[in-house]
Amino acid sequence: MLHIKKLLTLVLTSTAMLVSTISFASESVSVNVQGNKVEAVIHLPGNISADMTLQFENAVGLTKESLGLTAEIIDVTSLDFIDRLPDGLNISPSAAFPMMITIEPLANSGFSFSGLASVDLHTHNLEYTAGTPLRFFKAPLNGEFKDITMTMGAGSYRTRGSTGRFSQFIIVADLRAPLVVVNQKFNDLQTALNDFSSKINAAVFSMLLQDVNEINQLILSNNYHMASSKLNDFNRRINDNKGINIPDVWRSSRDIHNVAGELMAYANTLRFSLRLIK
Repeated sequence: MLHIKKLLTLVLTSTAMLVSTISFASESVSVNVQGNKVEAVIHLPGNISADMTLQFENAVGLTKESLGLTAEIIDVTSLDFIDRLPDGLNISPSAAFPMMITIEPLANSGFSFSGLASVDLHTHNLEYTAGTPLRFFKAPLNGEFKDITMTMGAGSYRTRGSTGRFSQFIIVADLRAPLVVVNQKFNDLQTALNDFSSKINAAVFSMLLQDVNEINQLILSNNYHMASSKLNDFNRRINDNKGINIPDVWRSSRDIHNVAGELMAYANTLRFSLRLIK
């Protein structure tokens, strides 16, 4: 009888611990969906917290469940994680904010969106100061992280990026020279345009390629202000042709490419970095 009581106590204790764990997991990320907007409040162990806002141009089948938003504490010293950074010597995850947010909709969720998605992140764990090296990075699931920063600001630290597909998100300290970052971002934009060439109307692709070539020449001649203006022209051209001559839909089945959204996102973050060159 005593053995049965001990066994019952063990089972009840284990069940209580499991329920507690499940309760914590469900409460650590609160997601609210209203139309094309998602607001998430995240609380993780160690008082690590953040607010994330996603704004879509047009979303279909967007629900808390279809979005697949999760968050976790990462080991910022893990070599496996550091290997996912483009420069492990000059870029490091923030030790004060070791959070990674993953948005990975299930393939059969029926969720899709068109155009560009903006992603805002705010945390009190970090402090914005002038000249801060903090940047907003994203990666495909378990892939290489890249800078997507569009804006930064105080309160305590706010940042915005944009994307045409879903990803994992982190905040890092990026100590690379501004021109190194600009050159990398330009190469990313140029590579993406070339990779998407077969999916874009030939005449429109030719005009976009000319835009990119002009942007390159302006950067090489240190005319960063005009290069930034030309990026605005590039994005306007994409916006005028998206959905007609340029595919602009991402969907959870992952069988098509949101070419317009991805190209505009590359242009947005390049424009941000051009403004930082003195």
